[in-house]
Amino acid sequence: MALLLTAPQCFFIAILAFGVLGFYRGWRREVVSMAFSLAGVLFLYLGGGKSLAEFVFVRLPVILQVVSGGTSSTKPPPSPSDVNVLATTIIAFVAIVALGYIIGNRAFPKAVTPADRFLGVIPAVVTGYALITYVTNVFAKSPLITIGVNTPSQSLIGNYLLIIFMVAVVAVIAGLIAANAKKGGGAGGKK
Repeated sequence: MALLLTAPQCFFIAILAFGVLGFYRGWRREVVSMAFSLAGVLFLYLGGGKSLAEFVFVRLPVILQVVSGGTSSTKPPPSPSDVNVLATTIIAFVAIVALGYIIGNRAFPKAVTPADRFLGVIPAVVTGYALITYVTNVFAKSPLITIGVNTPSQSLIGNYLLIIFMVAVVAVIAGLIAANAKKGGGAGGKK
């Protein structure tokens, strides 16, 4: 018996994983991670991967040659190959996301209150949505990569935006209830 996951199931599992991670880390850490992830996705979506690949594979060798005492050639250097652009994009993507998580963990303490945990789900789900959308876009457009899992189409991801909004509303309500319960101090506590 083989267990095959469809694209909507993969999307749901990924969003659920991001939500659980956000619940564990808390809202402060997740907001930092979300800022890095969204900025990175925007940078790479607007052609940042190609620009980085051109700098690393075209401009940097010319700069190093001139600095080391050589002369620059008069012919223009070749543009980076598609493999170089894809590799640079993937490395930059992973580095930006990892940097966001590391800085978020170092900048803020662990979440201690239930409200912090519940509110952490919102930026985590938004981050997950942005990352999955970007990864789907990269894999769908690149003939260089084939994976064994179906990536969700852009229309499928767009259809789940309402569900993500509903998760955010439920997380806010749960966070407010948890914060209100904490202020009340439980049974017999001061108000």
